[in-house]
Amino acid sequence: MKNKLLLIITLTGIVFLSFINGSPEPREGLDVGNKVPEINQPLLDGTPFSTDSLKGKMVLIDFWASFDAQSRVENHQKTKMLKAYKNQKFLNGQDFIIISISLDRFKTPLNQVIQRDKLEALQHICDFQGRESELAKSFNSVDHMKNYLIDGDGRIVAVANNLKAIDQRLAKLMK
Repeated sequence: MKNKLLLIITLTGIVFLSFINGSPEPREGLDVGNKVPEINQPLLDGTPFSTDSLKGKMVLIDFWASFDAQSRVENHQKTKMLKAYKNQKFLNGQDFIIISISLDRFKTPLNQVIQRDKLEALQHICDFQGRESELAKSFNSVDHMKNYLIDGDGRIVAVANNLKAIDQRLAKLMK
């Protein structure tokens, strides 16, 4: 009986210690609760960009392409969301911005769609590598365009293939 009790206490201790890694920071990954992978690429206008600059903000990282029909349909929703949540306070973040990462290969069609769909208020990143983009690969967004909602601490709070799910999560996170 004592051996069983000792074994249970030991196993409980091991399980408890496995959850404590000595750091309050979550590990980097693509699941809810993980720290978002680092992005260090210039915006389309040449401005340097890093995920460090997003600290304290609620951020939508949106993978899309000007040639993708679903992306084009959701462009109107992006501008609507930006207007609705831009100066809001959230559970763990203030303001709302959209980082638009395009999987396009050609600059002219991308710029035309940005203007036509009125996406100028978004921050745009594109390396013009299409589906070979290392950034898209690092976010598992090559075959299926994904959206990642990031809180003010750089943690992923929602992952979805459509903006409706992200919009619902944002509404729940508002203060």
